[in-house]
Amino acid sequence: MLEGRSGITFTEDEYADAWNYVPHPGHRIPLPIPELLGLLGLLADLDSTPAVHTTKDFPIVLAAGQRRAFTANTIFRDNAWRKRDSQGALRVSPHDAEQLGLSDGAPARITTSRGTAQALVEIDDRLQPGHAALPNGFGLDLPTEDGGTERTGVALNTLTDRAWRDPIAGTPWHKHVPARIEPLPA
Repeated sequence: MLEGRSGITFTEDEYADAWNYVPHPGHRIPLPIPELLGLLGLLADLDSTPAVHTTKDFPIVLAAGQRRAFTANTIFRDNAWRKRDSQGALRVSPHDAEQLGLSDGAPARITTSRGTAQALVEIDDRLQPGHAALPNGFGLDLPTEDGGTERTGVALNTLTDRAWRDPIAGTPWHKHVPARIEPLPA
């Protein structure tokens, strides 16, 4: 193997033999996936499924993981590369800012059924009323020069609930998290 120019042959199969590797009766690939078929029964319940998942206690839809110009996955362990929004601001619509008493640059508390976090507010007219967004790529405890740690931004997993998730993939519905937002003293 080490002396050969292009590796070694470890098996030889003819095309006609390929179907012998399909272990199902008649060498057929079964298309029904039992986990998905069970969900088809849920389609009959669409008429009774709520169209709105916010409540009086959690009236805002939070996108917990918005992609922004200087956000990334947590592979970046040094916050200095971020050119702006270094703490990951909570973006809200002007309408919601007015209704909730939020000011641009002021701190706010975000509460979901899973947890609570704090962030600085950024009023953004690109958001629709009833919607807010926190960026992805934050919430790490980064080392400080004095040997301690400092958390940058919100750790979004503290706000998302694994019970509020896709039934097949198990992925939290982090782009639709019912939340409450309140102003904090500056």
